[in-house]
Amino acid sequence: MCWILMGLTIGILHLYKKEEVDIFKEVKKTITSVYAIIAYLFIITVVLFFSGFANYFVGDDFTWFRWVMDCCNNIVSYFTDSNGFFYRPGTKLYFSIMHSAFWLNQTVYHLVSLILHFSVSVLIFLVSKRILKSNLLSAVSAVLFLILTGYSEAVFWISSTGFLFNAVFALLAILFFIYYKEKKANIYLAVSLVSIVLSLLFHELGVVVPLLVILYDIVSSSKSLTKQSL
Repeated sequence: MCWILMGLTIGILHLYKKEEVDIFKEVKKTITSVYAIIAYLFIITVVLFFSGFANYFVGDDFTWFRWVMDCCNNIVSYFTDSNGFFYRPGTKLYFSIMHSAFWLNQTVYHLVSLILHFSVSVLIFLVSKRILKSNLLSAVSAVLFLILTGYSEAVFWISSTGFLFNAVFALLAILFFIYYKEKKANIYLAVSLVSIVLSLLFHELGVVVPLLVILYDIVSSSKSLTKQSL
């Protein structure tokens, strides 16, 4: 029935068409669209990292679990006291929730890491698309990020989840600041500022995010002035 309805729909559209339809152009447009590229990134992510679901915890993963078991249950203290450990309240809260809900089920931890890594690749694509103004170059940038082995440790090591959260919020901060510059809507600026704060809560590398936002602002403003002068 589905195929019959589809055939009838295509036939009616062809009968009453007002202009010639270039099938090749439409197919090309579909397979190179933003949503298609995001789907490709998801497939690449799954193919590259799906085998990691079977890996058990290693190295510093046990350090975090030891901290979770030894630490107090006062969530407020995560934000006010490092308790002799890293000051990463967001990461601490994440591990506390995950340990309480899933204990030592490594599959769930790896699933979260995989989703975060995929999210980072998508955000790299979206940010690059805004800066480079090219779907192809932006897609290449995101794919290179996925296939380079230097980032695999952040996916396979549970203790590196804070890095992934930090990267997600850092890229969100930049992306929404770009939206703010383009659309002049204060809601985008507010989301960008919140993302900066969240990136700081998950890893101290978040201190560079405001500098990256400022750098983008300087570069984009200089380009605008150059265009106006020309």
